[in-house]
Amino acid sequence: MALENLHQQFPLDARPVQSEGFSVNKISCCWIITKDEGNKRIKLNDSSMLIWQLCEADNTVGDIIGALQEQFPGVDDMDKDIQRALDELLEEGLISI
Repeated sequence: MALENLHQQFPLDARPVQSEGFSVNKISCCWIITKDEGNKRIKLNDSSMLIWQLCEADNTVGDIIGALQEQFPGVDDMDKDIQRALDELLEEGLISI
């Protein structure tokens, strides 16, 4: 089974939204997202953090893909990477769709 088949593919018109109750801290290697109660910590790299920041009610999945393709032209399979990152953010409870 191909790796891309392990992750959900969201419709381009879906609107991912950040979940509430998380605080964000930057450390040297990455970003640490902590649930307000402090019992859940999630580590994000810069790419995943950028995708999470774009998860606002006004942005669709297609908007996010388009914005990142414009910012980073020439990256192969970026749409699949963004879909995978969104699936992982959803699994961690950082977004809802």
